[in-house]
Amino acid sequence: MLETLNAWDQSVFLFLNGIHASWADPIFWAISGTVTWIPFYAFLLFVIIRKYSNAFRDFQWQSVALLVVSIALTITLADQTASGFMKPFFERLRPSHAPELEGLVHLLKKGNGDIYKGGKFGFVSSHAANSFALMLFVIRVVRHNMLSIFMVVWAIVVSYSRIYLGVHYPGDLLGGALVGMLAGYVGSALYLNFIPKWSKA
Repeated sequence: MLETLNAWDQSVFLFLNGIHASWADPIFWAISGTVTWIPFYAFLLFVIIRKYSNAFRDFQWQSVALLVVSIALTITLADQTASGFMKPFFERLRPSHAPELEGLVHLLKKGNGDIYKGGKFGFVSSHAANSFALMLFVIRVVRHNMLSIFMVVWAIVVSYSRIYLGVHYPGDLLGGALVGMLAGYVGSALYLNFIPKWSKA
């Protein structure tokens, strides 16, 4: 059963990774990067604060601090579960490091000419875990339909970029998405149900 799932995972990966174009390489490299999204994260924080905590209107800076801490804890929980526990526990090689896929995977060259392969192990994807954790946190806290749709699309595109770059199987992303949504639920539940009571105590 496990061998069948692994074979299916590799087949789907090779199909999706094989769909690439030179003009799209820098786009997906940027999408997969962290620095690229800093302005988006700043805007997102601004929207959440205005929508939920009214911090700018009432100068509730304690609420702002608690919100930032909740988001940081949510992403940290997702990231550490993925990178700190699951990757070293399962030790599943990334497709970019798999000997049986050598020469079959589309990989990108970095600016210095080196081939980008990511770390050695890939299950589960930290990118998927972190993006889906933030996605669910925002959906549950902000409750804004258009922003929720955007967050879902954003999480999917960021995750897909990892297949495009050749460093994750679809199964890595699905596992990461599940870890992320669990972390997002825990983090948002903490913020919505426990932190307001604690801050007013």
